[in-house]
Amino acid sequence: MRKPLSLLVASLMLLTFSGCTSPPASSPSKDSTAGTEASTKKAEVGTTEITMITLSEWDKRGLADVIAGFEKQNPGIKVKLEMYPFRQLFETIEVKLGSKSKEYDIVTVDGPLVSNYSAKGYLDALEPYLQGEDWKNKWIESSIKAGTYNGKQLMAAPMNTSSQVLYYNKDIFEKKGITPPSFDINQRWTWEQVVDKAKQLTYDSDGQHVFGFSFEQIGRAYQVLALAESLGAKSLSDNGITATGFINSDKSLHAAKFYYDLYNTWKVSPKITAEESGDYFASGKVAMFVGGTWNTGKFNAAKLNYGIAPHPYFQGQKVATPTGSWHVGISKFSTKKEAAAKFIRYLTLGEGSKIWFNGNHDLPANNDILKMISEDKSYDAFPNNIYRIAAYEAQNTAVPRPVTPGYLEFETLYNKAYDDIKNGTDPKKALDDVAAQMDRQLKKYERLVK
Repeated sequence: MRKPLSLLVASLMLLTFSGCTSPPASSPSKDSTAGTEASTKKAEVGTTEITMITLSEWDKRGLADVIAGFEKQNPGIKVKLEMYPFRQLFETIEVKLGSKSKEYDIVTVDGPLVSNYSAKGYLDALEPYLQGEDWKNKWIESSIKAGTYNGKQLMAAPMNTSSQVLYYNKDIFEKKGITPPSFDINQRWTWEQVVDKAKQLTYDSDGQHVFGFSFEQIGRAYQVLALAESLGAKSLSDNGITATGFINSDKSLHAAKFYYDLYNTWKVSPKITAEESGDYFASGKVAMFVGGTWNTGKFNAAKLNYGIAPHPYFQGQKVATPTGSWHVGISKFSTKKEAAAKFIRYLTLGEGSKIWFNGNHDLPANNDILKMISEDKSYDAFPNNIYRIAAYEAQNTAVPRPVTPGYLEFETLYNKAYDDIKNGTDPKKALDDVAAQMDRQLKKYERLVK
C-alpha cells in the first residue's frame, strides 16, 4: 500500500467537493466503515457481496433504500457500504486504488475527478457493461460529458447533478422599491441588470451594511466558470492540457474584470469566504444571492422572506449555468465487475434513481425524473418550484467544469487566481500568471491524452 498522501495533495482533493451539494456532517473516523443494515449483512453462501466506497450518512439519505430495493430484485447480490466523511473519502480512494486494492467494487467519484481517476487507471470502462441500455438519452448531456474520458470512453455514471438559481430577499426589494426578478425562464435577468439593481440595494441600515449581491461559492471554479462560459470562453484546450490562450483570452478577461468590479469598483459584493456567504444572505446582509438548490432548507429555517429566479447571463450572450456532482464507477481492480455494473445500472438508470432522488433530494441527472419534475403539480408551489428552474437548466443551459486529468491542479490554481482578483489583484495579471502556472502543472499529463 502507498504511504498516506501528503497534506498538500489531500487539501487539493477537498477542493473538488465545491461543485457538489453541501457536505454531510463529519462523523468520527472510527465509524468510517459503518453501513446500513443492508450494507452490513454477512454474505450468504451462494451470494456475491460487492463493496461501495461512498460518503458518510448517504445511507440515511436514501442509499439504504436503494440497496434494499436492489437486493430484493437481485437476491444473489449483497451490497456493502464503506463510508467516510468527505474530508477522508478522496484520500482513502487515492490510497486504496493507488495500491491496486481489490477491496472496492464501486467507487463514488466527484464529477471533475473522472478524468483524473481514469488517467491513473483506477476505473474500468463502463460502456461495455451498459449494452442494451439507452443511457445516452437517459442522462443529461453535461453529466455524460463529465463522466467521459478523452471525449470517447464512458467511465462513470451520474448519480445526480446540481444547478444554481438567483435568490432574492423580498423584504429588502420592497424596502428599496425595486421590482424583483421574474421566475419565468424566458425573462431571466442579465448580469448587467443584476449589477444595476445591486448598486441600488447596497446601503447602510440600522448600523448594518447591506450588500446588493453575492455568490455562494465565492472564488470557486464550480460557480465562477459560468461567467466566462456565458461569454463563449473556454478555460482549457480541448485535450485539457493547455491554459494559455484560453483562461487568459479576451473573453475570459472580460469575465474576470466583471468579477473584480463586483468587489472593488462597484463594491456591491462582500469580500467574505464561501463558508460565510449563505449566512450573509440568510441574515439579511445580502439582497441577491446566486446559490445551489440545496439552500432552501437553510433559508426556510431562518424564516427568510425570499424569492427564486433563474441564473443570470451576460446580455446578448448565451445562458451558461454551473453544474456537476457525484458519479459512480467500477474499480479497475474489482473481481466482481458484473455485479457492480448491475447495481450501477439500478442506481442511475433504473428504479434506484427515483428512490435516490426521493431520499436525497439532489437534482437528478436522469431525464425521466427531470421530466417528472417538470410535469408533477407538486412542484408548482414554492419552494419546491426551485426544481422546475433547476430541471430546465440541467437539460438546457448546464456547462460542466473542464474535462482534464489535471483537474486538481487546475481548480487549485483557478480558485487562487479568483480569490486574488476579489482582493484587488489586476485581472489580466492574475490570469496571465495562472495560465503559465497551469501550463507547467498540466504538462505532466500530456502523454495521457490524445
